[in-house]
Amino acid sequence: MQIVGDELQSLALATCNPLNFDLLGRSAFNRYYYATFLITRKTLAIMQSNWKGTAHAEIPNLLENALRKPVSARLKNQIRLGLIDEGDKSRILTNINIAGCELAQLLRHAYHARILADYEPEIPLIKQNDMIMLESYKLTTAKEWPSRAELLCKRLLRNWKEVGLA
Repeated sequence: MQIVGDELQSLALATCNPLNFDLLGRSAFNRYYYATFLITRKTLAIMQSNWKGTAHAEIPNLLENALRKPVSARLKNQIRLGLIDEGDKSRILTNINIAGCELAQLLRHAYHARILADYEPEIPLIKQNDMIMLESYKLTTAKEWPSRAELLCKRLLRNWKEVGLA
């Protein structure tokens, strides 16, 4: 998906036709969102198979609320067995919380831009030098969404594996 977004961005910047610029730029925002979403969905499926089918709009809530429960349960058991202490538990839960909340915010932000791009054609795309903007969203920033999601997903998986859930 990201390569498609990159190509659409290049085509949008290269065209002189305002309609083509608008359509290509909007489609690039859309592809960057979907690249971000698919990276997240793949990670959630690794973490817990039934999470793969979570609706787009519900994924941020899952990331903020549902990750703690299985981790907490596993950590309680590990404390009871003497495998970790309260400090380890706190560190792992904090790491899961931070990565989950950051990823949730990224997805909300990207989803909002995608909704504007797809469903609000009356909001114009703006071209400033070699930058495409949709309201306050920059396409150059959207291009970074997938790599940011990848980093946050790796952090989640590392902690998930640390407690023995993957």
